[in-house]
Amino acid sequence: MVPIYAAYSTFIPPQVIQQAGMIAWADALGAITAEALAEREELSTDVARKRLDEAVELGFLDRHSVLVGHSELYVASTAGRQLAHKHADAGGYSWPEGMRKARVTIKQARHTIARASVVAALERRYPDHRIISERELHREESQQGRRLASVEIRRRGETESHFPDAVIWPPSPPGEQPPLPIAVEVELTLKWKEELTAICRAFARCQRIEAVVYYTDTTKVAEKLFDAIEELKAEEMIAVNPLSSIVGSLPGFESAPSESETEGDQ
Repeated sequence: MVPIYAAYSTFIPPQVIQQAGMIAWADALGAITAEALAEREELSTDVARKRLDEAVELGFLDRHSVLVGHSELYVASTAGRQLAHKHADAGGYSWPEGMRKARVTIKQARHTIARASVVAALERRYPDHRIISERELHREESQQGRRLASVEIRRRGETESHFPDAVIWPPSPPGEQPPLPIAVEVELTLKWKEELTAICRAFARCQRIEAVVYYTDTTKVAEKLFDAIEELKAEEMIAVNPLSSIVGSLPGFESAPSESETEGDQ
């Protein structure tokens, strides 16, 4: 007969499992926002923010107010990572083993905010698909010792790797060859033509992925992409959609930054 105290010792309150799963997801993406959590869990933004702030008070998340007028970013703390790891089996979620603690930077903050909501929307729309973040892709390619969805870019005589912001793996039909993944990019910056063309060319030639979907928040960025895609004749491989087609209104994204503010490497 199992002692009563032993039975109680194995009980984990549902709210702890819920919190641990939320922290694991934050760590997999690097950082999340209240809007992203609300999208993923079909909550109001206020309820999502309350859950995140409660985890901050308990020391499981760190809150960063990086850009004025934009959403706050929440990053898993060391204690939060330990909690998520501990309850992964009971929670039935995937613990992102082997990844370093995420950091938030001003340069990447706007991109990180948009990416979190895009991934959340994709997860909710395609619950039977496996969707991983750039951080998870880095880890999986390192563990397997091969490229899965990253591409090799050659420009100015040098070679470098480029990782998409997220990767979608459709479910595998029984007895059939696993389908190729779809790469997802959140593009908010006006990259130099040479760089953008090199990335699109690498994607267009990649035989490890089925297609690439870009999400942009300005017409200028979209036009730059369309020009590169047309030049490469890659219309069947690369699609461009407005950010608003997949996520709702995000604080700070109502008025897009100017070209001089967005020139960079995001």
